[in-house]
Amino acid sequence: MFDSHAHIIADDSARYPPAPPSGSLKPGELDNPMTAERLLGDMDAAGVKRAVLVQRGSIYGFDSSYVCASAARYPDRFAAVCSIDGTAADADEAVRRWVGEFGAAGVRFMELIKGSDLSWLASPSARKAWRTAASLKTPVCVHFFPWNRLGGLAALKEILAETPDLTVVIDHFSNMNTQSGAPDYGLDQPLMDVAAFPGVHVKFTTVPLGRLHDAGIDAAPIVARVVEAFGARRVMWGSDITQSPGTYDHMVSLGRSAAASLSEADRAQVFEGAVQSVYGHGWR
Repeated sequence: MFDSHAHIIADDSARYPPAPPSGSLKPGELDNPMTAERLLGDMDAAGVKRAVLVQRGSIYGFDSSYVCASAARYPDRFAAVCSIDGTAADADEAVRRWVGEFGAAGVRFMELIKGSDLSWLASPSARKAWRTAASLKTPVCVHFFPWNRLGGLAALKEILAETPDLTVVIDHFSNMNTQSGAPDYGLDQPLMDVAAFPGVHVKFTTVPLGRLHDAGIDAAPIVARVVEAFGARRVMWGSDITQSPGTYDHMVSLGRSAAASLSEADRAQVFEGAVQSVYGHGWR
């Protein structure tokens, strides 16, 4: 079992100083942090072999030093995904730097300040960074919130049309409305439009799974529907540890339950094969 989406927090604020884009941290956010070593212990206890460390942008902004250092320290267990500021004039150079100098296995675009426009995703500087990622054969992770999801998917479709050889991983089922019911469970045409590009993958994490669990809704038919649409080789599970509430063991349990109706072969893909195919070059 591989985790495609784990967040870690350093216990050394002097070496890895927080730089929250909002200007402040939430009370207690750095208390008892989920360090790389603590995560390894939780992974071992839960039977998870490897994890993709996704930069915690709300704490560290665009400084991905800790995830890269952790991946370098434990190269057989971790791979790093770094945050990119698509609004920066040198966004493309940031991709080259994190991938080339720091060994990142992937990069990520997301809105860090609520209510901003889509320049973080689709500005000229962001598009240049997308093209750089494609040239380096580096997978790009993208996160949409409910309020920017439709505009973001439309912009992503344009980017994919311009650069069709991209490998893209969409976080958290794209924040589609999984509680909307059968037969599609929120899997709408905008998401299907980007699913038509063969390099597009999607993650299911504790973000949708936790909401469904709290609402008493079985996630298994929803995961099965997404696997039907994308194919199991383009669907992957991730914990979202530290960002979503709950213990690591609970998140692993939610993931396993959500995949319960899949065939053994499809479960092997969503828990290992898809992650390996996208990020396997990051493990050594």
